[in-house]
Amino acid sequence: GDMIQVMDILKSAPEEFLVVSGDDALALPQMACGMDGVISVAANAFPHEFSEMIRLSLQHRFTEAKKLNDTLIEAYQWMFAENNPAGVKAYLESLGIISNILRLPGVPVAQNLREAIHQHVNEWKKTHASV
Repeated sequence: GDMIQVMDILKSAPEEFLVVSGDDALALPQMACGMDGVISVAANAFPHEFSEMIRLSLQHRFTEAKKLNDTLIEAYQWMFAENNPAGVKAYLESLGIISNILRLPGVPVAQNLREAIHQHVNEWKKTHASV
């Protein structure tokens, strides 16, 4: 995401025009610049935390939103280390929600990344009882 381009779009957009982010890792700073929402991949794996971060951002409660975003940074790194949607599917598998099967031309993440994601989910569960 090019933040200068984002700010230019927001500056130029008509008031009734909604601008949404498509970059989970930049969603918080983009919301702070005035975006209206997010089309998210990470929210599939972390729906409560991500949606609460966006809700807080829409209320201009950025300090609280940043605290939630900080808990997701490692997930963004692992989730998007390879192709989309393979990363989020690996997270959803580790969370016990789906099986990690992709249709061609999509392929699952590499085994070492899958193991890192699984370990991250296990650590996440220790600190987030609701998962």
